[in-house]
Amino acid sequence: MASISVDYYSSSLMRTTTLDVILPFDNPDDAWAVDANLRRDPHNWEAAPYPPKKPPFRTLILLHGINGNHTDIISETRIARWASEHQLAVVMPSGYNAFYIDNPETHNYFGRFVGLELPNVVRRMFPLSERREDMFIGGISMGAYGALRNGFKYAENFGAIIALSSAMIIDNFDALIRDEPFFLSRPFLESTFGDLNRVVDSDKDPGRLAADVVYCDRPRPRVFMAWGNQDPLAQPNRVLAARLRGTGIEVEQREFAGGHDWDFWNQALPQALDWLPRG
Repeated sequence: MASISVDYYSSSLMRTTTLDVILPFDNPDDAWAVDANLRRDPHNWEAAPYPPKKPPFRTLILLHGINGNHTDIISETRIARWASEHQLAVVMPSGYNAFYIDNPETHNYFGRFVGLELPNVVRRMFPLSERREDMFIGGISMGAYGALRNGFKYAENFGAIIALSSAMIIDNFDALIRDEPFFLSRPFLESTFGDLNRVVDSDKDPGRLAADVVYCDRPRPRVFMAWGNQDPLAQPNRVLAARLRGTGIEVEQREFAGGHDWDFWNQALPQALDWLPRG
């Protein structure tokens, strides 16, 4: 497994941003075999060929939650080991607290960044499959909302969506608004989503976007959704899963003991990786 930190200039964000990237590591036994053969006959490279080149990797763009950054999932989970076991490349960008949607006023096009720009950029940097069926998007909490929103908005780019404890807050802003914490205050929500009364049934509504995908006969990403039965957002997730199925989207739904925390995500993320198509 190789862990790589990438700084590059994003045209969607108009600034340099950082990605953490995990690439599966070749079998070390192959390297030992090459070394052993060369020690027997140092000049006979034909007797010690390098292992065959791996096919292009399947790729998961994995989005962090509120108040996080590109390092969260590496530091809080065993994603490096799981990615290696699944021969899966994982790309983890920073989404700040923007819910992975676009804000034209500040030129923070986070939706375009994760849904359109990143798949193209990382394919130019790394040995990744060009097939839509091998590119996935997923996330936890805020990142799960972002994965659903952008997985459907840019459905031509993704074969599957993983949404763990999705922060589906758009159906009930009034009940959630608080003076604290900041990310549930009215000023923050309005600066992020715009007019809160116009979010449902807009292009910030994953259910609406899923219906558009089906209605327009566009490629349909498969969806994996999981949440804890003690999560305050469990019911909105249940409602969204049913809504997606009602449009004709294929949804794998799992609910089990847990809350909105890393203990739950460390159980759910390996299940989601097992669920991903192998190509």
